[in-house]
Amino acid sequence: MTTVVKPMPVPRRRSAFAYRARLLAILYLLCVPTMVGVLLFTYYPNIEVVKYAFYRWDGSNIVEYRGLENFRQAFGADPLFWGSFELVGILLIANLVKMWPSILVAIALHRLNSQRWQYLYRVLFVLPMVIPGLVWLLIWKTFFTSGMFNDVLHASGAMWVFRHLDAGLPALATTFATSAYQYDGSLLSAALQVFRAIPFLFASSWGLALFGIACLVAGPGIASIRGRWLPWLMVLIAGAMIWEPTTWQAWNAADGVAVAWHQYIPWRLLLLPILAAAIPEWLRRRDRIEATTRVRWIAWGCVALASLLILLTETWVEPTGQFSPLLDGRPANPAWLGHSKLVIPALMLWGFPWVGTIGVLIYLAGLQNISTEVYEAAELDGVGPIGKIFRIELPLILTQVRINLIFMTIGTLTDYAFYLLLLGPDGGSDNKGMVPGLYMYNKAFIQNEFGYACTLGMCMFVIVLALTVFYQKYVKVEK
Repeated sequence: MTTVVKPMPVPRRRSAFAYRARLLAILYLLCVPTMVGVLLFTYYPNIEVVKYAFYRWDGSNIVEYRGLENFRQAFGADPLFWGSFELVGILLIANLVKMWPSILVAIALHRLNSQRWQYLYRVLFVLPMVIPGLVWLLIWKTFFTSGMFNDVLHASGAMWVFRHLDAGLPALATTFATSAYQYDGSLLSAALQVFRAIPFLFASSWGLALFGIACLVAGPGIASIRGRWLPWLMVLIAGAMIWEPTTWQAWNAADGVAVAWHQYIPWRLLLLPILAAAIPEWLRRRDRIEATTRVRWIAWGCVALASLLILLTETWVEPTGQFSPLLDGRPANPAWLGHSKLVIPALMLWGFPWVGTIGVLIYLAGLQNISTEVYEAAELDGVGPIGKIFRIELPLILTQVRINLIFMTIGTLTDYAFYLLLLGPDGGSDNKGMVPGLYMYNKAFIQNEFGYACTLGMCMFVIVLALTVFYQKYVKVEK
């Protein structure tokens, strides 16, 4: 007797489609409350910022429509806002230095052979995250204002170091002060103001940093130029930047009008044209791929050198006399947050030794993704512990470095609570600690200029977006 086995019924496609549609509908309905909250509390206020940026708004009533007047005021008649970006630039460069302790600690944890010790240290780094950031800020403020920091400096002998820095760094800043200019308000000065600003800018440390960034952006294009005319063009531009301020000074002296002056280091007269000719000729003799790599190294070298010069010459520009013993024999007691010339050094010292919990965990996560085969191959090639940092670990965690850079940039530009609690709404003495976020807060909640604060917020949004795009494009792992 033959047993007939009936085939399993195949579900109809229509019922499967209905089931899938029903499931997706339920999932999308569950997302609706979250999407409504994001639209209502995130996107709607940002859209309103764009709207109120064109009005004079006091926070409750729209006084009048101003059109582009708020933007004209921001770009032309508000030097304090754009002056605050100089402090942001100094702090961003300082952040590049402060990143290294976190990177080195993450590498040290990654190289521990014991998994138990790795777990223990990770737990120890996570524990400080339980304490709110406001508490850490108040602790550091008390550390500065109560004199505890000065007591530590005296006990460790570091006050002697700061006494020499107080005399040495201003002298170094004076030595590297390559240019200064001002205008007498005449029509000729106004017409030539833009042209005059270019050589003075590129004769400074900030100009060197901009030159490095420009080389980084235009690296492939520079490497593809093979003509002999490029070195001579660079010599011509360098000569113009050197001699234009000098001839302008001679013309003003002959005319008897003190419009501008220029101070320069004599070795620039010889060094800058030589470099302007040597670098393009050196690149021209390489193939395009090798030249592109060398342009990138030149660009990062210019940025690194400019960053070092800015930190050495822009943070401590004048001697304070705060680190010398008092006349009655008492030890020095510097007012770190009260003295206008010590505000920037105090902001840079905040958080010492700069081993951030989040930064260490981010870098450690990137290091754990590196295959052990890479380390084994490096050991076979004779790469030492230091070589592994610069040839393996640092290049392969550039994605994590980029994420941390973006977070630090956004925080430095937009954060105001840190500076408000530490220095007050005016940014400390002589507005030395004023950053764009604090200035926007001051305009909105102290001076009730909410419309103008929205305009400043839009300017900061564009700047943060541009920096984020730059980080995404040029700080990454080469595949």
